[in-house]
Amino acid sequence: MIFIHREPQSARSMLLERAFRRAGVKESSNSEQPRFITRQYAKSLLSAEPPLHVRAHLGVQSAEVAGSRVHMLTPRFEGCARCILYLHGGSYVATFTRQHWNFLAKLAERTKSVIIAPDYPLAPEHRWADAYRMLFALWESIGLALPHKDVVLMGDSAGGGLALGFVQALRDAHLAMPASVIMLSPWLDVTMENPHIQTLDEVDPFLSVEALRKAGTAWAGGSNPRRMEISPIYGHFEGLPPMSLFIGTKDLLWADCRRLRDICLVTGAHLDYYEYEHMMHVWMLMPIRESKQALDQIAGILTTQPECASPDAVQKFKTWG
Repeated sequence: MIFIHREPQSARSMLLERAFRRAGVKESSNSEQPRFITRQYAKSLLSAEPPLHVRAHLGVQSAEVAGSRVHMLTPRFEGCARCILYLHGGSYVATFTRQHWNFLAKLAERTKSVIIAPDYPLAPEHRWADAYRMLFALWESIGLALPHKDVVLMGDSAGGGLALGFVQALRDAHLAMPASVIMLSPWLDVTMENPHIQTLDEVDPFLSVEALRKAGTAWAGGSNPRRMEISPIYGHFEGLPPMSLFIGTKDLLWADCRRLRDICLVTGAHLDYYEYEHMMHVWMLMPIRESKQALDQIAGILTTQPECASPDAVQKFKTWG
């Protein structure tokens, strides 16, 4: 299924885009001393732990798995609930932001989902293999309480690419698969060699090609950047669960998302593709009208999953720490 959103861009979205351009987000990401750091922007934005306002509305538990912090957000619900394993974005070099937690809180309450959110190992201190080792350990831990077929794998940006790489790694290891995979503005190819990216560089107010290349090199750590685990678009998509992908047309990563869409059309892999005109990178996490529409569509996708986690299983998993 291919969905193209062509409604006029909301006023709030246009204002947000203008604010990013005036703040020089794109330019500062290439600087040795980004203006973000000088203005304490990054410090106020990053949030490795769920903030207080999230804890006020949801149950929050945290534990360590393979040396990394993992958080579980539990909404107030009755009956069955979905379970989402969510991998955050940040170019593989940055942790959660407040926007992530705000989005995950909305997602948990809107869909009555338990959300497991690992703060997986990041570059430059770590490499892709460290993150995969941690995720395999977490996947095993989840399976001790919750059936893997009840879990939806989701991620944004780098986390969206990591989700696609991880599900392929699960398949190749002949391990249990998630119910589905949902990717939000996924980073699918760290080489950034798609020739269409240069055209998109002129309209993207947020992402920088050079900054992403540097982050991708650090994440690969000497490995072939075209490895499936690093750039999952170079894998193959047979034998995977249903996939959904959300992307905007003012996003550098749109070029590779369209490329993945075309590959799936040719190979017959199940990919539902949602394209929003005028939207920038990870708009789904931003406080705009279009993000609510995307959240409604994500909720619709989750309701099509045949399985759900029982309250008893959730309670059992809450003892994981």
